[in-house]
Amino acid sequence: MEEYPLYKNMMLLKSGIDACIEKNAKTPALVLIYSAIDTTGWLDSTEAFSTRADFIRWVDKYLLKSRQLKCTAIDLYAARCGLLHTFTPDSQLSSMVKARVIYYAWGKAKAEDMQRSIDLKNKSNDLVALHVNELYQAWLSGLVLWGEDLDKDSDRSANVLVKVEKFFADLSIETMSEILSTIDSNEP
Repeated sequence: MEEYPLYKNMMLLKSGIDACIEKNAKTPALVLIYSAIDTTGWLDSTEAFSTRADFIRWVDKYLLKSRQLKCTAIDLYAARCGLLHTFTPDSQLSSMVKARVIYYAWGKAKAEDMQRSIDLKNKSNDLVALHVNELYQAWLSGLVLWGEDLDKDSDRSANVLVKVEKFFADLSIETMSEILSTIDSNEP
């Protein structure tokens, strides 16, 4: 198995995120970004299915090392849970004060200005501002660091490629016709 399907699918995620950001589709962009982080965390794990630990480990090891963000891996995981499960910034982790709620700056807005506004109104330190482009760029930069690590570790790379075989694949009508024709010609 070659690495092309991995690259192709990561670039498809990137294209989807880019399109959402360009169209100002804020929530769908975030859904795709968090899904991309989930996917890369799972790919880098030995687990059959994605877990919280995979997400947090990948974020700590790659995303937050590639870019210094004002939030933690658990803050990002809680934000992911809130967004994907309830389409809100709130999660069980944030309600239990185990993670901060993330507010997002978009476009030309500055996360620093948003954080200042939050801090003036909220003294509890349970909210953090993050620019969506910073999160997105951190994922992209994390991919580069992860790829460098995979290049150095053939066992991890092989594990990733086995998982990549499970990715959705596109088949053209022509390819499907050829497959069915081959099956039909081999039937007794």
